[in-house]
Amino acid sequence: MKTAKSFLKTVLIIVTTITLTFFQSCNKKNAKNLPKLNLTLLLSSNYSPILHLNAEGGIAEKKGGVYPTLEYTTGLESVLAGKSDGRLNALQPSIIAGGNGSDITIFAGTMGGGHLIFANKNVAETLKDPKNWKGKTVGGTAGGTADCVLRSALRDNYGIDFDEMNYKYFDNDEAIIAACKHGDVDLITSYYALREVAEASGLVQIAELVDLYPDYACCRQTANGAKLRSDRDLFVKWTKGLIYSWKYFNTDEKGTITVIKKVTNQDDQWVYDHIYDKEGTANITFHPDPFYNGCAPQYDVLFDLGFIEPENPRPLHEYFDISIYADALKEVIAENPDDSFYTDMWTYFVSHNDKYPDFEKLYPKTL
Repeated sequence: MKTAKSFLKTVLIIVTTITLTFFQSCNKKNAKNLPKLNLTLLLSSNYSPILHLNAEGGIAEKKGGVYPTLEYTTGLESVLAGKSDGRLNALQPSIIAGGNGSDITIFAGTMGGGHLIFANKNVAETLKDPKNWKGKTVGGTAGGTADCVLRSALRDNYGIDFDEMNYKYFDNDEAIIAACKHGDVDLITSYYALREVAEASGLVQIAELVDLYPDYACCRQTANGAKLRSDRDLFVKWTKGLIYSWKYFNTDEKGTITVIKKVTNQDDQWVYDHIYDKEGTANITFHPDPFYNGCAPQYDVLFDLGFIEPENPRPLHEYFDISIYADALKEVIAENPDDSFYTDMWTYFVSHNDKYPDFEKLYPKTL
């Protein structure tokens, strides 16, 4: 009963968040008559505090000089059709759409981390070492973050290629957990919020995904290509606010919780558990850096799996623009020349994007 209630609470939290955030975004007043950006999010965006600090918290308006509105939708379609300016969540649909020729651009980060690995109790002890996974069956969602990262980690770090594992896919999390419980699959990947459900089903947590791939990209931010070309400065302004929001998140826990409480309608402890508890959230992070180095391996996996047409694939760098973030961060550093927090963000930018073509010619190691 506790498990069912916990799962139901998670669902209700998401629905509440969608409703509250939608009305809050629509009811905000653009008092300064700033230029607008119409942005969409996935239904699980209650786990993205940087976005809400920037939008509902007013940082985008105060620090960036842009007025964002947020609307919840279930896919990338509104961005592809030009009905919205950008989307703030989901990496793989953007990689696939751009790789197949859609006019979109990935330009900033939303989150990374947050996934757990569970095993059937009968094989859990053996599978604590990934070297023993060869020939085993993994349950998950085809082409999702965990699927891409796990495949990449096993191939690059453990020498286990795609065809040396069995991958079985399901339509929803409940089916994935049930399959592992009944032994239809040996292990699964799961979002951290489903820990209680998995453990109550008798599954054993054997790792966090960061144990296999210490620093991986999850949700990114994607712009409509035509909008980005015509109003590039608006995306720089929005990203500038994200950078200020990231520092606010890291230096003002109380203020951050106050904003997110208004968005989620939850208490202080719930908010803390979902955005600040590293252990509880499987080391989730909300860094706004575009992190090209972490996205490129996932492009390779999606290509190898056939999600991107092999005849005329569009290279990732052609629809992945790190200059939006770089320009925004340069502006923030110029405004705060003595603040090491922002210069450290530049160091992070260099180490997480230096595989981008011609990076060394375009960006200095220090500012």
